[in-house]
Amino acid sequence: MKSETDDAIPFRALVESLVDHVFIIDDNGRYLYSNQPEAMLTWPAGKSLVGRTVTEVFTPEISGRFLAGFRRVSRSGRAVSFEYQPESTDNSVRCVNTTLFPIYLPDNRQVVGGISRDVTRQKDIEKQLVQSQKMEALGTLVAGVAHEINNPINLIIFNLPLIERVFRDFIPFLERHLEGGADQRFGGLSFDFLKENLPKLIVDTKMAADRVARIVTGLKDFAQKSNPAEKKPVQINKAVENAIRLGGAALHKKKADLSLKLAPDLPLIVANLQNLEQVVLNLVINAFQAIDHDKGQVVVETRLAPSGDAVQIVVKDNGRGINPRMVKKIFDPFATDRRSDGGTGLGLSVSYNLVKAHNGHITFETEQGRGTAFTVNLPLESPYPLYRVMVVDDDAAFRRMLKQAILRNIQCEVEAVSSGAEALIRLGSDPPDALVLDMFMPEIDGLEVCRAIKNELGLERTRVLIITGFPNHPNLAEATRMGFSMIFPKPLRLREFIESLKGCLHGKYP
Repeated sequence: MKSETDDAIPFRALVESLVDHVFIIDDNGRYLYSNQPEAMLTWPAGKSLVGRTVTEVFTPEISGRFLAGFRRVSRSGRAVSFEYQPESTDNSVRCVNTTLFPIYLPDNRQVVGGISRDVTRQKDIEKQLVQSQKMEALGTLVAGVAHEINNPINLIIFNLPLIERVFRDFIPFLERHLEGGADQRFGGLSFDFLKENLPKLIVDTKMAADRVARIVTGLKDFAQKSNPAEKKPVQINKAVENAIRLGGAALHKKKADLSLKLAPDLPLIVANLQNLEQVVLNLVINAFQAIDHDKGQVVVETRLAPSGDAVQIVVKDNGRGINPRMVKKIFDPFATDRRSDGGTGLGLSVSYNLVKAHNGHITFETEQGRGTAFTVNLPLESPYPLYRVMVVDDDAAFRRMLKQAILRNIQCEVEAVSSGAEALIRLGSDPPDALVLDMFMPEIDGLEVCRAIKNELGLERTRVLIITGFPNHPNLAEATRMGFSMIFPKPLRLREFIESLKGCLHGKYP
């Protein structure tokens, strides 16, 4: 005959083997049972919790949350959950989720059971996901803003030197023909004042316009995603060495020593070498700028991640650390406390996006007055398709059909958009290898998109295939004169179109 004790043995063995902390406490907060996994507690390992109270185990703040949870469970008869951060001996920040629930004993006495689980890793992943989603949305917005600002600011920069030359050529003419003498006023200002100060005003305006242009370039870099077709096996140490060489002249002027600790024989990763160089250079420059004393040290280290499935780049400095007010928004565009020194706050946000485009992630640890360490994790295996194709057509059914046909026949990533305006924004932030473009759409049509591609630096490598239901329209002749000669009439001969698209992607056609 089987006893109750026999039934309890496998149950107890199961509970004792759990990594979660399973416990029972009474109405005084005293432990009646605990499987006591050390990962969840600051109580000395091996010492029994039974008979102790939560006030002996935890800080007043945490034990107060346990007791408040107990009262809520007793009143409502329902489970309650809360999170807390236990004290740590290694300065790490951990997060524990605890659920309390009612247990009714045979004598009608109620106690509370609980399960505590370490959710630190889950919280880290959630933070990365939120940051990733925020940066993706910002990237789309920034691409549109940069596109709209780029043309007028270029016009200002182009026209200012001309205005300056014209004014200088006008000065002798005005001096000879000035009717009211040197005291004659223009716009409320005397000629002598304008002669002396207007060139400086023009120079100052040009400097301001150049600064706006640099910010726009930074915005475009921030929005730019790495093209999977341009990725190839890369040795991470080469990216670090190239970045240090590229920034050598600027870095030598800083009051800090730079040392490299590059692990030998690291496995290759699939990456864009120029993108990685930019990430390293941004982090190193940021590290130098954080140092405000004469004993500065910056260390760049490469290593295999402890998990073995990624390589890491670590950039450490012994500078002032990150301002606590900036910690939560350090990767946001324009987030900087060095604006008075000329910083735009785009370096870290650009680096974040480039690392994300390589399916990696970037983290940091900082301590006020002691320095900061940024760690870039880059996976050893990349799931990226070889090419990217964008399909632009205002007909939703045709757009879906074409996307499915391309995916069935070509190993690539396909993005489908419904308007020329959306296409221009996407082209500015993430140009594809090939663009499949409907010629006739409302508002911004295919011809306007072709003109933008022709005039925009950086889009010259994008191959364009035009599809149209009006093969004899004058717009097509205009597109052909601009060099866009791959035109396919509707109804589409799908096999011929797919072969032409393959040829474009493989570089057979210009």
